[in-house]
Amino acid sequence: MPEIQKNTSHVKAIAFVDYKPAELKINSQWLVVYYCKHPITGVVERFRVTVPVLDSKTERIKHGKKIALEINKKLDTGWLPYYSNTGANEFKTYEYCATQFIEQTKKEVNNNTKRIDTLRSYTSFLSMIGKYVQEKEVKLNMMLEFNSSFVVNYLDWIYYDRENSPRTYNNHLLFIGTFVNYCVSRGYLKENFTTSITRKKEQEKKRQILTIVEKEKLKLLKEENFSFFVLCMGTYFCFLRRTEMTKLKVSAVFLNDGYIFIDANISKNGKSESVTIPNAYLPLLAKHLEKADNNDFLFSGNNFKTGKTQLKPKKISDTWDIFRKEKEIGNMYQFYSLKDTGITDLLNSGVPAIKVRDQARHYDLKITEGYTARNKSCDETVRN
Repeated sequence: MPEIQKNTSHVKAIAFVDYKPAELKINSQWLVVYYCKHPITGVVERFRVTVPVLDSKTERIKHGKKIALEINKKLDTGWLPYYSNTGANEFKTYEYCATQFIEQTKKEVNNNTKRIDTLRSYTSFLSMIGKYVQEKEVKLNMMLEFNSSFVVNYLDWIYYDRENSPRTYNNHLLFIGTFVNYCVSRGYLKENFTTSITRKKEQEKKRQILTIVEKEKLKLLKEENFSFFVLCMGTYFCFLRRTEMTKLKVSAVFLNDGYIFIDANISKNGKSESVTIPNAYLPLLAKHLEKADNNDFLFSGNNFKTGKTQLKPKKISDTWDIFRKEKEIGNMYQFYSLKDTGITDLLNSGVPAIKVRDQARHYDLKITEGYTARNKSCDETVRN
């Protein structure tokens, strides 16, 4: 096809979205003329294709119309002349790419290859990017504008403007890396530029393991809110995670066999595994289940008793914070201090680290062994 000539001067707005169809124009020059809107600048530009000279005027008209027809076919499928040196996918809008990413994640959730919490998390991250664009009035129309400069500025907004922690900064960076990888695999972007963005050094976790004094205060919860006490002990003894406990059904508890089955659909690591019910926890759990039905949630929205209404994860943290403040327990003792304390107590009691690893469902023994390094002063176990 003859060479395309482009006039980049601004022209009057015409009633079309991305292009005005090609037409044969016969004047001093024989041209096929069409107009397109640049996908990034939004400027309407005119394109001309010279119709080659033929011996027959009729044949030349036919050939010109054929050129126009072929161009219009391509324009109708989404092609634009700017794609000459790039793939058409690179000119997708950010909104289109983000929507496709979420739709794929939904399918993976339906196929049980990703958890519903992952979908919720991805949606939340994208929502925050939208909030940044709106608040800072940043231009983000095309996916090509989602580049290193945009992401660095966004992460600075997360860290400096919103005063979030290094951990939160790194979590946003990790998500963006996942999203960009998806876009690269679909041809929406050429490379994952996030690999050159440095993670921030994270501070040591503020939460601490419970001391003997805090453990004694925790025992008071047994009389004040027995069901919540059983839930807390589920985290201490079985290292159950907050979201997992909101999804566990009574049918997952096997009291006679001494274990709780965590299905892959609700497990954080996406694996089906079992955790042992220690003898000290067994009578508490049995009492909690006295009037339970197999289809009930193990801890429901009905004040943590067994029931039909699913519990919200935030309710667990909120209830713990209320209890902690009432008993004057420091804010360094967060809900997951129960899990940290349980792991540390097992390790200090001489249980092999590999056994503790399996109970905690850690993928690496180093994670489990990391709990042994939390002492800040004299270790009473060693001293005695």
